Amino acid sequence: MSVIVQLSVFPLHSQGSLAPHVARVVEVIRASGLPFQLGPMGTAIEGEWAEVMAVVNACYRELEPDFDRIHLSLTADSRRGRQGGLTSKISSVLTRIEP
Repeated sequence: MSVIVQLSVFPLHSQGSLAPHVARVVEVIRASGLPFQLGPMGTAIEGEWAEVMAVVNACYRELEPDFDRIHLSLTADSRRGRQGGLTSKISSVLTRIEP
């Protein structure tokens, strides 16, 4: 079953900007080859459940050795037979917004 997850993962109690840590996680997502979309508060990833959950686990494991506390927030939307949901869900809303 196809799933789109919205993932936000970052260390707590880190000094300064979180961007370097988030970049590490995004590199893990990019290396997976799954479609993804970076957003200001999280990253959406699309694929089959097992593939996406493996990437979520890899993202957590990327930060785990360096931090005592990690925040991970995950929202999932699964739908049988969906492909290209990262773009089609946005397009569907935009076509209903008056210019």
